Amino acid sequence: MAAPCPRWATIERLVTVPPADPRASQRNALRRAVLNLVGAVIVFHTVVASIFYLGGIAHGPERIRWFFVIAWSIATAIVVMVMLRNVRRVRFQNRR
Repeated sequence: MAAPCPRWATIERLVTVPPADPRASQRNALRRAVLNLVGAVIVFHTVVASIFYLGGIAHGPERIRWFFVIAWSIATAIVVMVMLRNVRRVRFQNRR
């Protein structure tokens, strides 16, 4: 005969969950905004890294590489600031 299942492995809820969470839509919007932030940074870095390597900048003169990397860093900061503004807008939308 099989041993009984441990208490932590059961699927029963010990705390009741209300049927509708009033903050569910805000949480979903915040999750979407954060995923957009991460996705924008990934896409941006993919495009810029492709330009860096396929454009021959990686094997070019050191001065041009430094200018490109500095511009890349500044542009990344701008992309993050713009996308974080959207995250903050969603997060503090109902606090006014």
